[in-house]
Amino acid sequence: MAVCHGDWSRVMEVCDRVLGKEPISLSAVKELCKGMTAQELLDALVASDACYVHYSRFLDWLGVSYKQHESKDLPPLVQAGSKAQPIDFNVCSKPQVQNRMPTLQQFYEFDTYIFDCDGVIWGIEDDDSRTSVTTINNLLARGKRVMFITNNSNKIRASFVKELEKKGINFGDHDQEQKLSMMISASYTTAAYCKEHGLRRPFVITSDRGVLDELEHAGINEYITTFGEKLFTDPTLKQSDIEEFIARNPAPDCVVVGWDQGLTLRKVGTAVNYIKWHADTNGGNADFKQLPLIACSGDSGGVLGMADYCSHRVKVRAIGNGAMAEIISRSFDPPHPWLDMGKPSEMLLDILRNPDAYDVDPTRSIMVGDTLQTDIVFGNRGGMTTLLVLTGVTTAFELKQAMDMDDKNRWPDYVMPKLGHFVETGELCAAP
Repeated sequence: MAVCHGDWSRVMEVCDRVLGKEPISLSAVKELCKGMTAQELLDALVASDACYVHYSRFLDWLGVSYKQHESKDLPPLVQAGSKAQPIDFNVCSKPQVQNRMPTLQQFYEFDTYIFDCDGVIWGIEDDDSRTSVTTINNLLARGKRVMFITNNSNKIRASFVKELEKKGINFGDHDQEQKLSMMISASYTTAAYCKEHGLRRPFVITSDRGVLDELEHAGINEYITTFGEKLFTDPTLKQSDIEEFIARNPAPDCVVVGWDQGLTLRKVGTAVNYIKWHADTNGGNADFKQLPLIACSGDSGGVLGMADYCSHRVKVRAIGNGAMAEIISRSFDPPHPWLDMGKPSEMLLDILRNPDAYDVDPTRSIMVGDTLQTDIVFGNRGGMTTLLVLTGVTTAFELKQAMDMDDKNRWPDYVMPKLGHFVETGELCAAP
C-alpha cells in the first residue's frame, strides 16, 4: 500500500516519538501506520534522520523480522518475507531484550560511553570488577570518549577519580582537570544547581562530607547540616531538640537530602519543620514560594554487597536517596514536590547535551548501568542506546517484570550478564 505525502509526515512523527522514547501507545502507532509494509516503515525511519543504531528498537517493538547490515553506516535489512506484507499489529509485542546480547562489533559502534559506577565497576564481585576495568581501558585505548556518572553523593568528584584509578582505570596522559571532566557525581550536580539558583543556605542531611565539600567548592559555605552534629546521634524525635537546633540555625533557603546511612526520625522531623515553619511564617506573602526540597539523586534503592542466604548468593539491599527524600515528601498532604539532581533527571540530561558543558551527542552514545529506574530510564529519555548489566541492582527476574510493563523507558536495548563479558569470552583483550 502506497503512503501519500500527508501520511508520511504523521509516520515520521511516530518514528521520532518512539525513537525519542516519548510516551506513545501501540494503538496510536497502529492507527498512523495502518496498511504500511515493513519496508515502507523502514523507509520512514530513514527519512526521520534517526541514528541507525536505534532502528532495531522500533522494528523489535513491531515484531518485524530483520537483520543488521554488515556496515554500521547502513540501516537494517528487512527480511524478504516481511517486505511486501502489511505489518500485522496483532502479533506486535515487546522486544525480548533478555536475549539481546550485543556483539562486540555492536558494542564498539559508539563514540561516547557513559558508565554508572556502583554495580558496574565497583560494589560487585572482584573478578567482575577487574573485567569491567579491562573493558573500559580497552575503549580508552581505542580513543573512545568515556564518562562516569554516579548518583552517589558521599564523595567529591576528585575522590571518585582516585577510586577509579585505584581500581585500575588508565586515564593515560589526562591531567586532573581532564579527569574531573569525565566524572559527574550527584554531589557535584547538587552543588552546581544550588549555585546556579542562588541557594546559599541549604539544610543538608548527609552522613558523609561529599556534598558539603562540593558546596564549598561552589562557594556555598553557609550551609546547615546534620553531619557531625551531636544532636543527631540520638535517633528519637524530641520537640525540644528540634526547636533548639532550628533556633541555632534559622532560615535555610532549601533542604538537600544526600544519601544518609544514619537517617533518623529526628533528621526527617527537622527537615519537615524547616519546610512547615517557612510556610507558616511566609505563606501570606504575595511572592511566597515553598522551600525547595532537593534530592542528590532519585534512587529507590541500592546494593551494599553480596551475601549467602539459604544456599543462594544474594544482594544486600539498601534504601536509596530518592526513597529518603520521599519520606520527607510524604510527610505533607499533598506530598511536597522534590527535585532530582541525579539520573534520570532532565536537569542532568540538559547538562550532558549542553554544548557549553559536556556536549554529548546522544545518538552516538551508549549508557551502561545496572539499574532500570535510573541508568536505563536516563539513557532512554536522553535518546541514547542503553545497555543493562546484571551485576548490580536489577536482577534478571526484575528485568522480566519490567518487560511486562508498558513503559518503554525501562526497556534496555541490550543486556549483558556483566560489563566484562567480552573479556571472559576472550573476544576483548586488555589492549586493542
